Amino acid sequence: MTREIRYQLIFEGKASPEDDMGTRMNVEVEAILQPGMVEADVAGGAANARSIAVVENDEYGGFSESGEIVFGGGSLTYTSTGAPHLGPSPDPAVQAGHVVFKVERGTGIFEGATGFITSAFTVDENARVRDSQSAVIFVE
Repeated sequence: MTREIRYQLIFEGKASPEDDMGTRMNVEVEAILQPGMVEADVAGGAANARSIAVVENDEYGGFSESGEIVFGGGSLTYTSTGAPHLGPSPDPAVQAGHVVFKVERGTGIFEGATGFITSAFTVDENARVRDSQSAVIFVE
């Protein structure tokens, strides 16, 4: 029987350049696991979820991203798919973007996971990241 797991979380953290040109960035963000936003077995008794990712930017506002989200009950590994975008917002100090991630694999409660995570995010002039994620994950 296939189980469907959904979550909606807001991650906050920082992007740090890995190279002088800023084409490769490391992103570390964390979200508070609130009741009702994730199932108890996904949280696994943890208060937070953490994500560590590598972003490779191109000169046209596009990028690719791969990373891992660690919950108390397991982890999800993902890669970007489609046409991610990052560009200006109405606030000149903030860039806004969107991306869809394909779940590649999981551990713990997410063993055998597939699915998608949709991300709408901002990055400010101090490299602070706010990422609103909505996910639909399937586990066999």
